[in-house]
Amino acid sequence: MASHGLAFAARSLFKDRGFSAAAFLTLALCIAANAALFGIVHSVLLKPLPVSDSDRLVLIYNSYPGAGAERGGSGVPDYFDRVKGMKSLQSIAIYDVRNRSTGETGRPERVLVMEATPSYFRVARVNAELGRTFVEAEGEPGHDDKVVLSHSYWQERFGGDRKIVGRELRLDGKPFTIVGVMPASFQFLEAEARIWTPLAFTPEQKSDERRHNNSWTSIGRLRDGATLGQAQAQLNMLNAAALDLLPALKPLLLNAGFHTVVVPLKDDLVRNIKGRLYLLWAGTLLVLLIGCVNVINLALVRTHSRSRELATRLALGAGRADVARQFFSESFMLTGAAGLAGLLAGWGLIRGLTSLDLAQIPRGAEIGLGLMPVLFTLGLSIVLGLVIGAFPLASALTLDINAVLHESGRTGTGGRGPRLLRRTLVVTQVAVAFLLLVGTGLLLASFRQILAIDPGFDAQHVLIASVRLPASRYAGDKELRGFTDEALRRLRGMAGVTAAGATDSVPLSGDHNDSVILAEGYQMKPGESVISPTRVTVGPGYFESMKIPLVHGRYLEDRDSADAPRVVIVDTRLAKRFWPGQNPVGRRMYQPGSAKDVLGTNDQTHFLTVIGVVGEVKTDGLVADRTPVGAYYLAMAQDTSRYMAFTVRSAGDPRVLSAPLRAAIASLDPELPVFDVKTMEQMTDESLVTRRWPMLLSMGFGVVALLLSALGIYGVLAYLVTQRTKEIGIRMAIGGTPRTIFDLVLKEGLVLLGVGLAVGGVGLLWLSRALSSQLYGVRPSDPTVIALAGLALGAIALVACAIPAGRATRINPVVALNNE
Repeated sequence: MASHGLAFAARSLFKDRGFSAAAFLTLALCIAANAALFGIVHSVLLKPLPVSDSDRLVLIYNSYPGAGAERGGSGVPDYFDRVKGMKSLQSIAIYDVRNRSTGETGRPERVLVMEATPSYFRVARVNAELGRTFVEAEGEPGHDDKVVLSHSYWQERFGGDRKIVGRELRLDGKPFTIVGVMPASFQFLEAEARIWTPLAFTPEQKSDERRHNNSWTSIGRLRDGATLGQAQAQLNMLNAAALDLLPALKPLLLNAGFHTVVVPLKDDLVRNIKGRLYLLWAGTLLVLLIGCVNVINLALVRTHSRSRELATRLALGAGRADVARQFFSESFMLTGAAGLAGLLAGWGLIRGLTSLDLAQIPRGAEIGLGLMPVLFTLGLSIVLGLVIGAFPLASALTLDINAVLHESGRTGTGGRGPRLLRRTLVVTQVAVAFLLLVGTGLLLASFRQILAIDPGFDAQHVLIASVRLPASRYAGDKELRGFTDEALRRLRGMAGVTAAGATDSVPLSGDHNDSVILAEGYQMKPGESVISPTRVTVGPGYFESMKIPLVHGRYLEDRDSADAPRVVIVDTRLAKRFWPGQNPVGRRMYQPGSAKDVLGTNDQTHFLTVIGVVGEVKTDGLVADRTPVGAYYLAMAQDTSRYMAFTVRSAGDPRVLSAPLRAAIASLDPELPVFDVKTMEQMTDESLVTRRWPMLLSMGFGVVALLLSALGIYGVLAYLVTQRTKEIGIRMAIGGTPRTIFDLVLKEGLVLLGVGLAVGGVGLLWLSRALSSQLYGVRPSDPTVIALAGLALGAIALVACAIPAGRATRINPVVALNNE
């Protein structure tokens, strides 16, 4: 019996091929969007981190909101305090990542290395696939020459040789012993990390003098039964004790709002993308709602056209259960096929979205259509089958059999109740489409505002290329300066280069250090905090290559050498903080060498003379999550750096400089890998990735919603014209003109449109709250965006109304009356 019912359902759907095709395509499109978005949401937000009991993992960081450093990382003394004093933590670790070089002479290779305390792998609760991870003794100076390899690096570099443990690997020219290889599934916190090395700290690094030198990321694992509240309370006690160790500094730290934050690691990783992802998923669900309403309307029209068939079956003794079985067989067959097609299309959509640089968002490397998204999609198909089958079934079961069989169905499913239901569904479509269009317009307007932000430099015609100089070949400041000077000389000599410089912090990258700096003679007000501006080291030519505007004084020059008086350049925000309304050129500043140096200067203080003021530069992206307190620039010759990014400005396309630049660096040091070679325009694009792809997806949702709602209005009005053919014939027979008939049908559609827009207008209150935190430079109630969304929806709805209205004017009254 079941197979007979399915066969009958298949024949019925094949017979109504127009309905089946429209419903299938609508549902498949909507399900595909939901499958893809749920796949992203699940991979990024819902799925546990790829380690055991990841819900017990926490992130710990110091915060100084008054100093402009709300996320300050952790220091070495903090780590050892917490190891001893935080009984709520089963284990705790600190780490950092940096680029290092390996490979043979003439074939340098850049690898991302994570430097971590040996406890890192205990926090992650993971063992090596081959060999072992680090032991505590390897966290001591002189015993830290060990490495653990990632599975992928082991395969690529060593061909999966299972005898690799014990062999030597050279990093930055220094020999390390391979002690282990991690499992392929281990991609914790930094998916691109290829090698791990143990951190070993000297007594000086552990001393109180290094407190608040926050250079590391700290993670921990809560003990079973321990809570975040307990961990926070223990941190507060440790901080109170640590503040008493520096009594003179205590007031300044309190003024800076110093405290330590402990948060769930998984939540913190996705804090900047969580809201946008949930909003996008809500958008796909709204699109699905519109599509489902369309299919229900089509199914109701189809049910009405089958009213005589259904009435005959019921009159001949078919039970209501038989009719229900038929309707649900058809709806499940339809939604099942659409679900499978939607899964396939959703998988393709996720692959297509990779072109939008999804891998750059937190946990982006984990995005895929796994088991849970597949089960969600299949479950969604079942729910849709129930809903889409239930509405026409309810309509069919209210059939007046006698009326349908004896009065040509005029009082069948075309009664007031079904008509009201269809109108309500269309109003719902219009309201939801209006909300989606307004949301899309707001995101687009916000994105345009962001693009209009002045980053503080000219990104056109600039190529960026990074290197990191190993201590094995560049032992001290003299060697570092020699490389930098010669590299810049060769880069400036390349054809097409108009300016070249170097920096340890590329704009928009978010990769920078914040460090306290003070102005000589500046008197802090009671309760005022010291500030921690962005600290950037640059070489001569940097400002010219980036076209950062000079406001006062001069740029860095070759004369600002190691032997020359120490100099500094400040941006306009920092200048306003220390010297409001004055030209700071010639004034002096100083960097505290230790925490106690914040209190004042002495004979050992190294002063820097301000030689220039430049415009503000965006360091954390065009839209930063933190409030900047300014930036200062040190001369690279006077404050050397092992990491540097060359900034090369060309007269034409900067990409043509890539090969000559690599060759110039190779001629200077053939063992030095050059990495992150890209244009500054690419850097700008990458900084916008978390805002661009939500905007593009929402535009797609808006277009789909617009078309589906227009189809809904058209379908209802087309059905209305068919249902009222006799009435229209009578109106025309007694003198009605095509214009009055056109207006009659058009008015029906405009009423649906108007009510839908009104309902959507009420929904804007919810939309305003949901979108307010995701917008920049645009109010959620922006009248221009709302008006344009309404006009766009109204324009396409008018077209949808005009087609059936025009068809109504062509009804022949004689034919209409004779056919009735």
